[in-house]
Amino acid sequence: MALLAALVQACIAQYAQSNALPGLNLQALLGLGFNLLLVGLAAWPRVPAHVFQLILIVSGQLWLLSSALLFVRAEIPSATLLVGFLTMALFAFAWLRAPAAATLTLAGYLLLVGPVAAARPLDPPGLLMTGFAATLIWFLSAHGQSLHRAHLRNDALATLAFTDPLTGVLNRRSGRERLDGALRAARAHPQRLAAVLIDIDHFKRVNDSLGHHRGDEILIALADLLERSVTPQDAVIRWGGEEFLLLLAGRDPQDAQALAWQVVRAVRAQRLPGFPPVTVSAGMALASEAEGVPGWLALADARLYAAKDAGRDRVVHQGNRETPHAQAPPS
Repeated sequence: MALLAALVQACIAQYAQSNALPGLNLQALLGLGFNLLLVGLAAWPRVPAHVFQLILIVSGQLWLLSSALLFVRAEIPSATLLVGFLTMALFAFAWLRAPAAATLTLAGYLLLVGPVAAARPLDPPGLLMTGFAATLIWFLSAHGQSLHRAHLRNDALATLAFTDPLTGVLNRRSGRERLDGALRAARAHPQRLAAVLIDIDHFKRVNDSLGHHRGDEILIALADLLERSVTPQDAVIRWGGEEFLLLLAGRDPQDAQALAWQVVRAVRAQRLPGFPPVTVSAGMALASEAEGVPGWLALADARLYAAKDAGRDRVVHQGNRETPHAQAPPS
C-alpha cells in the first residue's frame, strides 16, 4: 500500500508542477519520499507493528493539516481535503482504541468546520457526508473488531473441545470421531488403515518419584515426537493418561509396522535431561482384522498388553502376535 501511495504522490507532484502549484508540489514530494521510506521500514523486520502504525497515524495528521493549509491557499479542491480526512479517520479507528480514535477524528472534523471553513467555504453537502462517512467508519470498525473477538473466542473454544490442553494433540472425543471417519473412508481397503496404541512403560514410577509436573514433561515430549513421526493424513490422539493412539492411513501393513517400530526406537534413543531412560510399548491392529471401531481398538489394546507381558519396549502386531518375544525388524 505504501508503494501505491508513493505512485499516487508522484502523479500529484507531476500535476502540481504542470499547474504551478508549489505548495501541493512540495507536499506531494514529501509524501513520495515518506512512502518510499515506509516501503523500506516494512521490509525491515525489526520495526514493531505498533510503531509502524503510530508513524502512519501521526503522518496522517500532519498530512491533513498541510492539506487544510493548501485548501485555504486554493491549491486543492475540497474533495481532496475531505478524502484525506477520511483516510486519517480510517487509520485511527483501525489501529487506536475507540476513545482515542474518536477524539482524534472529532478534532480533525472540527478543524474542517471551524477554521478551515471560515477561511474558505467548504462544500456543505460534502462536509455533511464526510461526517456521516467518518461515523460509518467508526461503526464498521467497532463491529469488525467485535466479530474478530467473537471468532477468537470460538476458535479457542473449538481448540479446547477437540484437542488435549496439555499436549496439543487430538483428545479422545475428537479422536474417536476421526477413527469413525477414517474407517468409513477406508471401507474398500481396510488393510491400509492401522491403529497403534502406545503406552509409556513404568510411567507411574516417574510420577511417584519425580512428581506429576515432571511426568507432564514426558507426555509433552512424546506427543511432539509422535507428531513429527507422522504425515498430515495420519493422526495423533491422546487416548487417556499415558496412552496415545496413532491412526495411520493409506499405508501398507509393513509400512505401518515399520513406523510403529521407528517410534519405539526413537523414544528409546531420546534422552530428556533429569529423567531416567523412557521406553514405550505398542499394540498395532489393522482395520481389516476386526469388525467396527470397538473391536479394532480392543485388538490393538490386547496387543499392547501382550507387548507389556513380553518385556515392554516393543510393538506387537499381526506379524508377531503369536510370538511376542520376536525381535524388531532391522533398522
